Amino acid sequence: MRAPSSWGKLKTLPLPEDEVLRSPIADGPNHALAEGYDLLRTRMQTAAAPRGWTRMGITQAHAGAAGPQTALNLAFSEARRADCRVILIDLDIARQPILGMLGHDARANDPEGLDGWKLRENLALLTVPAPVEHAATTLMREGFRTRLSQQVELLLPDITLLHLPPLLDGDAGLAAMDMAQSVVLAVDGRSDVAPEIRKCETRINDICPLLGLFLHDGEA
Repeated sequence: MRAPSSWGKLKTLPLPEDEVLRSPIADGPNHALAEGYDLLRTRMQTAAAPRGWTRMGITQAHAGAAGPQTALNLAFSEARRADCRVILIDLDIARQPILGMLGHDARANDPEGLDGWKLRENLALLTVPAPVEHAATTLMREGFRTRLSQQVELLLPDITLLHLPPLLDGDAGLAAMDMAQSVVLAVDGRSDVAPEIRKCETRINDICPLLGLFLHDGEA
């Protein structure tokens, strides 16, 4: 599969060499963590493909590891399909946790500026910074959405994964929700409680279909 020329303009972002940072990243087909994310990928595609859904969101109740780890590892799982171009967009723009997982500091440049990174030949990461107080308004801004859509169109992805801000920490999660065609809720089994999970399910279903739940480091 030949990638569009726009992929060649992306900056390569190597995975961290530090073992602590590397340990939660399921970046190889034989990685001990990969099986659960591969199962999620296959079940997600089984549900999404007949409906023509290609933009899936991943969210969580509160800020933490469950959401970004699920989003990043699901992106690596999708990219193990050699004929599939995958874009992961970190829309938790106030925190930018996926850059943090990869050992890089959040960028503090122009909040309208998009950064594009290449993690694999068929996997790209898009990030954009914004202060916490401007996160929701940035995500709702027509100009921001237009620029993001233009960048995505240049990369011609087969699958776009959107890491959404947490649903119960402010309103940024709701502001970004309608960018996804369906949503997976990542559940932190160590801290999320049933009433919070039900509240998240209601908020998601009010805007777009809930594709399912994924228990951090397992399934639910």
